[in-house]
Amino acid sequence: MREQLLAPLFAQFDGTCTNTAERFIAEGEHVAVPCRGRVDTRAGKPCDNHYCFVFRLAAGQLTEVVEYLDTALVDAVLAPSPAAA
Repeated sequence: MREQLLAPLFAQFDGTCTNTAERFIAEGEHVAVPCRGRVDTRAGKPCDNHYCFVFRLAAGQLTEVVEYLDTALVDAVLAPSPAAA
């Protein structure tokens, strides 16, 4: 299901998306990771976004991942999905 959901997004990428962590902030069962992602699109537009991933761990296992990003940038750079057109 994940592959089907993300396939239209990844189809717009021209190359590999890189994501570089800027730091790790941990407290209790949560770890926040501000990072920067970069990929060029097939349309020739750069997608250079800031992200923050928040991970939750319990008993040594990853139990949740939440991703925050600039959705206005994504909307401006990436083509709308066929369902939205």
